[in-house]
Amino acid sequence: MHRPISANVKDRKLVHERRRRLVRAALTVFTRKGYHGATVREIGRAAGFTQGTIYNYVRSKGDILYLVCDDKVRAHQEAVARAVEGIRDPALRVSTALHILVEAMHDHQETVLLVYRESHALDRRSLHAILARVAEFIDMFERILVEAARSGQVTLGDSRVAANIVTFLPIIVALRRWDLGRRKVARKDLDRDLARFMLSGLGFNVANGNTHPASR
Repeated sequence: MHRPISANVKDRKLVHERRRRLVRAALTVFTRKGYHGATVREIGRAAGFTQGTIYNYVRSKGDILYLVCDDKVRAHQEAVARAVEGIRDPALRVSTALHILVEAMHDHQETVLLVYRESHALDRRSLHAILARVAEFIDMFERILVEAARSGQVTLGDSRVAANIVTFLPIIVALRRWDLGRRKVARKDLDRDLARFMLSGLGFNVANGNTHPASR
């Protein structure tokens, strides 16, 4: 699901490019000042646009927040989809998808925190659109897990519960970094242990770094 945002400019390529610039600028400003503390003028300044120019591509600061949230959820979905494309072995698809998701969450901690903190400020229509985008992400993981379960390579109870767990748990790298950072847990160790924890729960043999399904 996508919520259309009207623009005064008819050139779709230009609209896409300018909105990408707005998203990058907004990420910087929202991360520093928070959504409510930021102004459209500040976002425009960071993007190199006048305030008047911005309103050719969006209608409000709320539109910009929606674009930021949608862009980041979609980016994670596309990263996983690209990583598993062409992988025929169902178990390897699961392992690859989980490792890529953990890495993506670690690479974009500030964005993850921003979306988690500020999404409540979205209007109802925008929030529903973002939740629908997240549901698509969960759908994709559920299909990957079900395919592996059908081949006998993954152990599943309720596939939707499992898909929700593995798409949500990696957020710990951002939400709990206050503790993990204090403990000086190295990124490579956290990424490895988190992936192993989820794979083990799905029936993989993770001893000695192995990520193949345990023999049955």
